[in-house]
Amino acid sequence: MEVINSDRFLLILFVVGHQLYESGSTADGCLELHPPRVVVRHGDPVSVNCTVSTDHSGMGWAAPVDDVPITRGVQFLTWRVESLTIWDLKPLCYANRPGKAQCKERLSVTVYKPPDSVSVSSMDSTDSMVEGSQYQLKCEIQNIAPVQNLTVKWYKGDTLVYEDRDYVTEDRKSDREKAPVSVSSILLITPSRADDGAEYSCEAELVLGPEGPQPPLAMKSTPLNITVHYKPTITPIETLLHVLRDSSAVLNCSAKGNPPPDIVWMLKGQRLPTQDGIYTITKTDHKGNYTCRANNSVGIHEETVRVIFTDPPTKSARIIGIVLGAVIVGAVAVAVILLMKQHERSRINCSEVNLAAV
Repeated sequence: MEVINSDRFLLILFVVGHQLYESGSTADGCLELHPPRVVVRHGDPVSVNCTVSTDHSGMGWAAPVDDVPITRGVQFLTWRVESLTIWDLKPLCYANRPGKAQCKERLSVTVYKPPDSVSVSSMDSTDSMVEGSQYQLKCEIQNIAPVQNLTVKWYKGDTLVYEDRDYVTEDRKSDREKAPVSVSSILLITPSRADDGAEYSCEAELVLGPEGPQPPLAMKSTPLNITVHYKPTITPIETLLHVLRDSSAVLNCSAKGNPPPDIVWMLKGQRLPTQDGIYTITKTDHKGNYTCRANNSVGIHEETVRVIFTDPPTKSARIIGIVLGAVIVGAVAVAVILLMKQHERSRINCSEVNLAAV
């Protein structure tokens, strides 16, 4: 059998005693707290009863505020504070038993405070964003406690897009800090043109368990409205246009972009007088590739229309066309007359059959 020396024995006693102090409980459960855990808003009142289930020579509460001195001849004792303003405390109820170990039960106390403010901003010094680029949104939460119960939620409109528990505590304070701290959370976004006008917001939520506020305490920021700039996109147009010589025709081009694009028609690199995306081709123009160019600060989009001039039909061609038209009309008229006559014969035959039957 191993012999424990006195130094090691004292060390074991110290460790066991420290663990008992930290747990604040005795093995035989001779004390009971009602409630066993409290969650209280900073500055609010709190009261907890401690009941003893064994004979004792006196019981009391040890606490950094409003402790209760040892009292004899009672079976329960109340620890009561009218306004709790201490952030980190572990009140201890105890009862002395003659010839036995002291009864101890430590109360779990969580003191919370809603944030002073919750705000969201863009970390990039710009009033607008460019489609396809990455940006950082920052949520700042001022003076909230306890930070270890905080969840930061990010929303796009009414849709939850991210939950953050890996936020940054300001002033290098520990994330186990009981007193109020300020924290920040970062959301990375890569906006598209569909996000133009979208609203982002963040929410600080304190989840304090069943003893805490239900539903959990939450404070949301004012939404941040983002503007997304994107290159123009031209509405699809016909790529081939036939124009009768000495006649006019219209080239029409429209495009969507942000900022609104400048739209111009071009021929052989030269700008043509364009108004609202429209250029009118006249008899002085030439055939060729006419290009619609939509341009804004983000980019350029171009589409090309090939314009071909055709000669109007000659006099002989017009005569042939008239004759062919007359022939077609005549053929249709003859066909209609034949059909009507056939229908009339069928009707007469039906009538004769009916008379014969009578």
